[in-house]
Amino acid sequence: MIVLPTVAGIAVLGVVVTFGVRRFLAPPQTPPAYTGSQPEPAEDGYISHTESIRIDAPIDAFRQWVNHTELSDLLVESGNLPSVVRTEVIRGSFDPDRDRVGARRRVVLDDGHFTAEEILVDEPKVFRYIVWGYTNYARLMIDHAVGEFDFEDDGGRTRLTWTYSFRPRSVIVRPFLSNFVSGTWADLMRNTLRAMRDGGERQRT
Repeated sequence: MIVLPTVAGIAVLGVVVTFGVRRFLAPPQTPPAYTGSQPEPAEDGYISHTESIRIDAPIDAFRQWVNHTELSDLLVESGNLPSVVRTEVIRGSFDPDRDRVGARRRVVLDDGHFTAEEILVDEPKVFRYIVWGYTNYARLMIDHAVGEFDFEDDGGRTRLTWTYSFRPRSVIVRPFLSNFVSGTWADLMRNTLRAMRDGGERQRT
């Protein structure tokens, strides 16, 4: 007489929790406005990963090509990660022929979720940006991330170095985020750089 209600109660609780988690992780019905302040980059506490690649194209020519190419157009395989469908400008301009610092856009993912991206530095040899406002499961672990591309002349070719730094939400999630960054995310970075190399070298021919 006591066991059955207890088992039934646990089953009901399981359904409620499952429904709650799914609802919590479900895509928002309307896109976030992302009109508030961006997170302030911290001095430390990030989990970072760096990848580098050599591209058989002069640095000026490659940067010109990459500035007019959306990463979503490179068709990079991302494993279980959602892919970028499109971006929507919120403020400023992403035109490489204009001042892009402070330009902000909404990134639309193929799972129905969103993030925000803003340009922090836009110089001939350094491009830095910040990503935040994750609406999918990433928001449980990541406060924000800072990405940086560094362009270096390498004997008439281009050395492109990409560093991605994630700021975890708490000490508790840090080990899980660290494993994600060194595994799944590192693979995505390598695949992206190879696609950028191939595109930049094709453009040269």
